[in-house]
Amino acid sequence: MITPDIILVLALGALILFMFANSRKRRKQAEELMNSLKVGDKILLHSGIFGTITDLEEDRLTIETAPKVHLTVIKQAVRSVETADTTDTNNEEA
Repeated sequence: MITPDIILVLALGALILFMFANSRKRRKQAEELMNSLKVGDKILLHSGIFGTITDLEEDRLTIETAPKVHLTVIKQAVRSVETADTTDTNNEEA
């Protein structure tokens, strides 16, 4: 006989498995993003700063946020690589 307690435990177990799978997927996507970075890419940092990669090291990168303004940040600070379509759309709205 299946009791409500068993159903609750099974549902909780399924939820935990789903959370682990989702976390693994997100970690893999972040790792792929870090490995795909190259000089010249336009990026967005988690802090909301846009810039272009000018120098790339093992765990750091230097970005140019404005002419002659350079910031050195860790690779994990990168939220996304901006595509040409996204950049063009943003410029048209401004």
